[in-house]
Amino acid sequence: MSPSQDEKKPFDPFELTAAILLGLGATAASVAGHQNNLWGGLSVQAYSSATAMTTSASTTFNNEQSTYDNDVDIERRAKELIWESREDTNLSRSAGMASWMLISQLSATAYKHLGLPEEVRKDYWDGNAQAVLTPEHLETALVNDLSSDYVGELFADSAAEFAAADKRFEEGSDANTKGDQFSLAVVIFTVSLFFAGLSLVFKTGLRWGFLGLGATVLVAGLGYMATLTWA
Repeated sequence: MSPSQDEKKPFDPFELTAAILLGLGATAASVAGHQNNLWGGLSVQAYSSATAMTTSASTTFNNEQSTYDNDVDIERRAKELIWESREDTNLSRSAGMASWMLISQLSATAYKHLGLPEEVRKDYWDGNAQAVLTPEHLETALVNDLSSDYVGELFADSAAEFAAADKRFEEGSDANTKGDQFSLAVVIFTVSLFFAGLSLVFKTGLRWGFLGLGATVLVAGLGYMATLTWA
């Protein structure tokens, strides 16, 4: 007895096409899922780094704020002493105290922005306790104020750290968005698998329609994924 016509066929073209489509869809979905996980990991790392950087920036800012508060207090008190020494020439002690406060208690930034000579401050911190500001220097300190330039320079470090933290956070947000895009690709490929799998249920020509629809969705998904940024 001769074998039937079906037994002579090495495979069914439709089933082979459906199997290939299912395999391609599953592979593409796996690749998209892997990319989604990679971007998700990068997003978590960026958010964690941004949090740590923000904490560090806050610490720096608090230290700068303490320095600022101290500088303002010292400046005000020193100017009071300078005024006292101007009103009574015998109050040399007031001038000496003002000189000491300006040299030793002000931050280097505030000292510079009051227009005071750096060599006197350096001489004092090198161990010369006799280093003092002259009456002319004290007059300069009395005229000058701690301006916005001083504030900008004093808080420059924390401002830079906050900016870096914001940038890192934006990188995390961008990575999260890219991960969501690959997540959408997974959904598209899953839809293509649904139509390809559904086509296997039908025994009529309608099955080619569902298979074609699945192939169309798969191609659209591959085209969409090709436009994305890969990790």
